[in-house]
Amino acid sequence: MDKSNVWMRASLAIVAAALPLLEAGCLCPPCPVGAGATTASTNTGGAATSAAAATPTADRLVIWDGDKVGAGQSWADCGKKDLKCKSTLAKAAGQGFNGSAGMKWHAEGPDWMGGGWNWFGWWPMDSGTNIRGYGSLTFEVKVDAKTPDLAPDGDALAIALRCGNSKIKACNTASVPLHRYVADFADGQWHKAVIPMADLISGEGAQFDPSTAWEFDLNEWSGPPRDFTVYVDDIAMEK
Repeated sequence: MDKSNVWMRASLAIVAAALPLLEAGCLCPPCPVGAGATTASTNTGGAATSAAAATPTADRLVIWDGDKVGAGQSWADCGKKDLKCKSTLAKAAGQGFNGSAGMKWHAEGPDWMGGGWNWFGWWPMDSGTNIRGYGSLTFEVKVDAKTPDLAPDGDALAIALRCGNSKIKACNTASVPLHRYVADFADGQWHKAVIPMADLISGEGAQFDPSTAWEFDLNEWSGPPRDFTVYVDDIAMEK
């Protein structure tokens, strides 16, 4: 066969294969998952895997649900190790809202205790989910205490988001008290918390970069010892 014909057929085949990608808005595979999404490498504790970091395209953007959207890594710590404080946070099967997988943070002791979940596993640097255009952070939450007097006090249990923009020294929102949005948060029942982004990015949260959101944090401080567990599920952004 004439070499020019072989070249022509190969070129036509390449063009035919590329047309669907061009129509989808990407020039080379793999295309991002979902409308308006970008891909990022996510560290899940072992080998790096590819995860979608969605951009605002709908009225509700799921950040973490422990099931379909549940990658990442956790951290937990406490301040009074000399008094044998405890703080652990991990994904827990069957402990989420409606029996799904959920986030479980257990804390024991006085003083400061905290934990968080980074749905990118802190890698690569400057990764993050673009949450611009969303008005509220929402999630399901349940707080169980060993006894009522060991539950967190009003303003003691707080929520914050962190971002992955390495150019910002402290890339986090303000920490806001959970009871401001869920008055009866410590009754052992599930509640939906709706926190306006305006509250999170005011004051010390003004430098937060909403285009690189990548971590959900909890923290608590108390003088007397506490002993409680916080369950979190279905973390999302809503307009």
